[in-house]
Amino acid sequence: MNATVLDDRRRLVMPTELPPKSAVTVQRIDDDTWLVKRVKPSKSRMVMLLPDVKKLPVDAEWQAVESRIVAHTGKKVTPFEE
Repeated sequence: MNATVLDDRRRLVMPTELPPKSAVTVQRIDDDTWLVKRVKPSKSRMVMLLPDVKKLPVDAEWQAVESRIVAHTGKKVTPFEE
């Protein structure tokens, strides 16, 4: 560390892009090397509960669409060879 990035109490002065009281991790690599990494807060995730589906309803129109999708993508797939 340069003396220019330390304050009078030997604390590391972080760049101005880092907000005050931001969470950081400090990992010691060896006697003279440390990694300081900002810990970004995780984004909250939405959980959506789906009904338990044992058997899908029969839909002739959708099955025709599925058949066309399979036929179209099946042309691009190369057969597996061992």
